[in-house]
Order: sequence, then C-alpha cells, then structure tokens
Amino acid sequence: MPYAPSATSEFDYPLTTRYDEPDALVIFDDVLVPWDRVFIDRDVTKVREQFFTTGAHALGNWQAQTRFTTKLKFIAAVARKITQVNGTDRIPGVQEKLGELAAVVSSVESALIAAQHTAELDDAGLMVPGKRALYGVMGLQSETYPRVIAILRDLVGGGVLQLPSGASDLQSPTTGPDIERYIQSPGAPSEERIKLFRLAWDIIGSEFAGRHQQYELFYAGAPFVVRGVYTFRHYGYEQQVAELDEFLDGYGLDGRVDASIPASPEEGA
Repeated sequence: MPYAPSATSEFDYPLTTRYDEPDALVIFDDVLVPWDRVFIDRDVTKVREQFFTTGAHALGNWQAQTRFTTKLKFIAAVARKITQVNGTDRIPGVQEKLGELAAVVSSVESALIAAQHTAELDDAGLMVPGKRALYGVMGLQSETYPRVIAILRDLVGGGVLQLPSGASDLQSPTTGPDIERYIQSPGAPSEERIKLFRLAWDIIGSEFAGRHQQYELFYAGAPFVVRGVYTFRHYGYEQQVAELDEFLDGYGLDGRVDASIPASPEEGA
C-alpha cells in the first residue's frame, strides 16, 4: 500500500505506483521464540560485531551504492530528455547544469567502481569491497542527492506545475482537445510531454519523492555518524600522515633549496 492514496494511475505517478514501500514497526508482545531459533541473547557486543567484524556492513552498503548509482543515472536521463523535449539543451547555462549533473553522477559511479576494484579478502576468506572508496562516497551522499534533485528542479522549472490534474483530463472529450493543443513542447506532442513531466514530478515533488530524499539523507545514519565513523576511520589518514612526516623530516632551518647554491653571501665568500 503506497503512502500516497491519491496516486490515481501509473501514468500520473509512475514511480509511486510501482516502487513505494512503507516501512513498519513490528512489536512482538509475549511471543515464544524457541531457543533453536535464537542467534544472540542479551549480548550487545556480539550483535554489533556481526556487522563490523565481518564484511556484512560493507557488503550491505555496496549494494546500497549500486542502487544509488542506478537511481542517479535514471534521474540524469530524465533531466537530459526534458531539455531535449523543451529544446533548451542548446542554451549554455542548461548545458552547464547538465555537465554538473554528469560530474556528480559519474563521481558516485566511479567510487563504486573503485570500491569493487580495490576489494580484498577478509580473514574469513570473504571478498569485501574497498572501504575507503565505499565509505568515502557514502560520506557525501547527504549532499549528493539534494544537489541532483536541485539540478532537476532547475531544468524542469514551472513545467511540472502546468500539468493536467490527471490522465482522465487527457481522455476527456471536453478537456482533451484543449490539453493537446496548448500543453505541448517543441520536441514532443502533448501526451509525451505530460508523461515525462509527470515522471519528473514523481522524482522531485510527490510524497514518494519527499520520502526518498529523506531516505537518501539518513538511510545509513545521521551524516555526522557516517562521516565521523565510517568515512573518517576507513580513509587511511595514518599512512598519509606518515608520508607527510617523512617529508617534513627532510628539511629544517639549515636546509637549502640547492646544495650548490651558497646559503648566504658571507658563506659563499
């Protein structure tokens, strides 16, 4: 059952009607669980270790970033097609927006590829994605998704507001001819334009859209937790600081730019 009961049809809400998935809280009150079905009993440390001393947390988030990459590429395709339909893709400012969108999406996809390329076997022989790239892209997700949505908003403009109330308006003999005549784009007839902009609205403005934005911001936890725990711990600062210390140890107050050049006129004399 979708959260939006007003989702009238697949044409009007193509994402809501297919992909909305309400979460639920299940309370087990006075329920008998046989001991042979119990994995952990009153051991918080062990509950935590099943995620963080195994590959479970990284593998779960690898799947999440695979999903996120696919989602962003889909949104980018919607943005590109809207500019083609509207005939605005020849405008330099629109091309700049599409370029920024491409940069954001490709950076997420590149991090996913890097995580797969740097995968290693853990102590149990399980292949785990590279955590530096994986948690690095997760650390920016709370900024990435809102930016992608903002770019799509800019590109659709008021077009998502100038739409019929529903598919029935297009089918009505009273309103249909007027809609076909007045609501169209240079690159597409009325029905194609409305269908595309309805999809864009389901990405940026419907209940489904709002819930998904909140999900992308917080599915892995609060951003300060993701960055302060996962991204920070797995970046590998130790090695880089060690290399920096080696560089700093390579010169001092008595150092020279070039040993062949005297440090001062007096020393050269």
